[in-house]
Amino acid sequence: MTEDSAQRVKDAEEHVESYNSIMKAATEFGVPASLGLAMFFTSLVMANGVFLSLFLGIAVHIFSFFVVRTFFSH
Repeated sequence: MTEDSAQRVKDAEEHVESYNSIMKAATEFGVPASLGLAMFFTSLVMANGVFLSLFLGIAVHIFSFFVVRTFFSH
């Protein structure tokens, strides 16, 4: 019985570690990329031109990247 509980503790630690790494990747890459793409396509729909839309998408991506890194750095 003790062998089984020791294995469960190891499994739980591995699950927590994988969960934290998935959440870190999702927030540090996924959120800024999604917001940048949303701003890019919104700007295109508003007929602002391709270059301005690209600039705004990149600017929002960089800004949200730093906001997410600051928010989750603790």
